Amino acid sequence: MTLAKTNLLNLLPNELEEWMRTHKLEPYRARQIFLWAYKKNTFDFDQMTDLPFSLRKELKNYFYFYLPKVIDQKSATDGAQKFLLELEDKKCIEAVFIPESTPKENSLCLSCQVGCKLGCSFCATGAFGFQRNLSAGEIIGQYLVAQSALTRKNKIDRLVFMGMGEPLDNWQELKKALSIFTSRKELGFSPRRITVSTAGIIPLIPELWATGVNVALSINAPDNKKRTELMPINQKYPLGQLVKTIRELDIPFRQKLTCEYVLIKGVNDSLEDADKLAWLLAKIPLRVNLIAFNHFPGSEFLSPEPNQVLAFQEKLRGAGLMAFIRKSVGKEILAGCGQLAGRR
Repeated sequence: MTLAKTNLLNLLPNELEEWMRTHKLEPYRARQIFLWAYKKNTFDFDQMTDLPFSLRKELKNYFYFYLPKVIDQKSATDGAQKFLLELEDKKCIEAVFIPESTPKENSLCLSCQVGCKLGCSFCATGAFGFQRNLSAGEIIGQYLVAQSALTRKNKIDRLVFMGMGEPLDNWQELKKALSIFTSRKELGFSPRRITVSTAGIIPLIPELWATGVNVALSINAPDNKKRTELMPINQKYPLGQLVKTIRELDIPFRQKLTCEYVLIKGVNDSLEDADKLAWLLAKIPLRVNLIAFNHFPGSEFLSPEPNQVLAFQEKLRGAGLMAFIRKSVGKEILAGCGQLAGRR
C-alpha cells in the first residue's frame, strides 16, 4: 500500500520534531530541514547535504514539498504585479506585489481561501463564490514563489492578508502560517510588518489581535442597514457589536488598528455617511483608510468622484479621526482592492 505523503510546508517545526521522535529520529533535524526551505529556498531533500543519506531517504517516504505554480504574472504601469497561482488540485488563487506601499517598502497581498463565503457585493472574490480554504503551506507558498519570481530589488518587506477570502474564516491554518512568518528561525517577519484584514468575525478578533499583527477591519458603511446590504456577514455580527469589540482591545502604540472603508458612488459616500462614521468610531485609536471602489466585470457599482472622496476625508478629519485616502494599484490588470477572483 502506498503511503499518503504530507506537504512539509503544512507542518510547524514542532510538529515535525514530534514526528521525528515517534520515528526514533533526532528532533533537531526538523530545524535543519526548515532552514533549507525558508532560508535557502531549497525544497529537494537530496540537496539538504547536512542530513544523513538514510534520513533523506526516510523523509521521501512520508513527505514532499509543494509550492503553488505561477501560471501567469502580469505587470501594471504603476509597478504592481499580479500572480495567478495554480494549486495542487488545479484550483487558482491570486497574490499581488505592491511596490512601495509605504516609503521604500514593498508589500505582498496574500489570499487565504479559494473564493469567499461572505458574498460582499463590492468584491469580485465574493461574486466568484467559495471553493475551499487554503492550507498553511499554500498561504506560505504564495510568499515563497512570489519572492523567488521577483527581482532582488523588489524585496518583500510587508505582508497584507487582503487577497481572496476572509482570513478569519480560515483561522487555524492562518494562525499556523503567521507562526512561521513571524518566527526568527523561519521567515522572520516582525508582526508589525503583517496586516490581517477581516470583515468582522467577532469571536476571533481578540485572538487575532493577541498575535501582535496589525488588524484592518472592513467596515464600509456607518449603519447596520447599509452594511448588511453590502456585507451579509453584518446580519450575524452587527456593526454595534463589532465596534464594541474593538473598543475593548488594548491598543499599544506600535500595533495598528485600521478601519477599511470602500467608497461607492451614491451608496455610502455622502457627507451624512461620513458624520455617522465619525460618531461610530469616535475616540477609538485607529486610522481610517478610504478606498474608492474598484470596478470589476459584472458589477454595477461606480467609484465616487475624487472631490467627493476628499470631502469625505475632510469630514472625518474635522471630527478628529486620522483618515487617509489609500491609492489602489494595479487596477488596469484587475489587481486592485476587491478585484481578485483567481481567473485563468
